[in-house]
Amino acid sequence: MKKIMTLLAVLLMVAASQAQTLQSLFNKYSDDERFEYVSVGKGMMNIGQAFGGNKKDNGEMMSKMKSIKILTLNADASSALMKSVVSDLDQVVEKGNFETAVEARDKGERVHIYYRFTEKDNADMLIVTKEKGEFSLIWITGKMTKEEMMHTFSTNGKMMNTFGCVEKSEEPVS
Repeated sequence: MKKIMTLLAVLLMVAASQAQTLQSLFNKYSDDERFEYVSVGKGMMNIGQAFGGNKKDNGEMMSKMKSIKILTLNADASSALMKSVVSDLDQVVEKGNFETAVEARDKGERVHIYYRFTEKDNADMLIVTKEKGEFSLIWITGKMTKEEMMHTFSTNGKMMNTFGCVEKSEEPVS
């Protein structure tokens, strides 16, 4: 009985380690010729911040970002590749403990914004857009608190709370 339990535990650990992660999803498709792939690291974002003339709040937020990766597929929504990518992404979102921040649908276009916190103040934001014939995945990593992440979703002096509801922000948003 101990051998069976040990074998079962090993199999579960192997299965868990093979579960698709966000990084493995990008690795899987970034070299595929059918996808467009862009990766912007911290150094390039600092250069952009220096020349961009951003407002103070935007500059502070940019300084907290570590990287931005963008993966885009132009294919028919019913194609096997598109279905495979969407399926892989759904697994990553489910297994990666992402929370939904925004979900929007308008005239055939869908936008989903997810976020998660992996370690102390390490955050991932995932923006998924689907429209007729195009699928884009934007992954932003950074070192920010949950409050700072919610502030990125703020509009006109209102800030999204933990439950996705919009409430008045204490800080003016410019």
